[in-house]
Amino acid sequence: MLGFSLAKDSFQFVEIQYVEGKPVVQRFAHRPTPVPFSLEHALKPDNQDPFKQVIREAVDVFQLRGPVAVSLDHRLAFVKKFLVDLAMPDEDVEEQLNWEFRQIFPEASLGEYQFVYERLPGGFYDHLDAVLAVAYRKQLLDVIQELFRPTGLEVAHVDLDVFSALYAVNRLYGTREYDLCVLADVRGDVAKLEFVRKGEFFDLHAARYSDLEESQEMVFQSDETAAKLINKEIRRKLLEYSSEDQEKPVDILFLFGDRASEEMVDYLAMSPAREIVLVEPFKKLEMNISDSGISDEDMLSSKYTVGVGSALRTVF
Repeated sequence: MLGFSLAKDSFQFVEIQYVEGKPVVQRFAHRPTPVPFSLEHALKPDNQDPFKQVIREAVDVFQLRGPVAVSLDHRLAFVKKFLVDLAMPDEDVEEQLNWEFRQIFPEASLGEYQFVYERLPGGFYDHLDAVLAVAYRKQLLDVIQELFRPTGLEVAHVDLDVFSALYAVNRLYGTREYDLCVLADVRGDVAKLEFVRKGEFFDLHAARYSDLEESQEMVFQSDETAAKLINKEIRRKLLEYSSEDQEKPVDILFLFGDRASEEMVDYLAMSPAREIVLVEPFKKLEMNISDSGISDEDMLSSKYTVGVGSALRTVF
């Protein structure tokens, strides 16, 4: 019952145990990654030892045990959603999945990827199932197993951060009763906007600060300008969905991540969302934390949303 998050610039874990029918947080911690955990760095053997050391230190210091769910940055995989008939059998879904990815990847490279998919539950689409498919590099999955092998812990589940975050928000806050919600994961280099309809993954948009003019990059160190970018990008996506004629087409905007804060919530006041919520996962869970060194800031931090979602995956 361990949720690990390997993001580009930060490493974290959350341990949750199932006690008397309730998920209870036992331990959590975070630290910067020794080098950026990008595909380029992760696949180089010389860069793997520092990551092994960070993971091993966490396991040894906190005496961690149990199965592990690992969340990776969504930029380390390829995500595609497509629609199928409700009655389509799984073997036909897999055939369509293979066809979809053959339109994206060269035939010669298909063997380098592992494809996984699931039918999304919420039933947003009439008479159709939404199928969410992810293509992982097999080499990357092998690296993840290798990073945890010295600890003796079993990697039972690998997922992407956007899905772990949605799982956490659905478990702790709920989105299924709403037509449209946005999950905004605000980090140092990017604001990830995940659009959710009736609890289902609907769309994903990443606004990277480095994609902008170089002279603009430093501007986004300000919470105000980052909030303006988030609002602008949400409105731009809403235009694609033909929702611009509604005054507040987004039911709830959930804000979390390394840079999320109450101040940013205030700056988002002009968002096209009826309500803005700063995700604080530990306020929604029972805690059994004996370490008095944990700060109030960490206890209220939204940065652990992905780690909590990963840990909950292994509990239920």
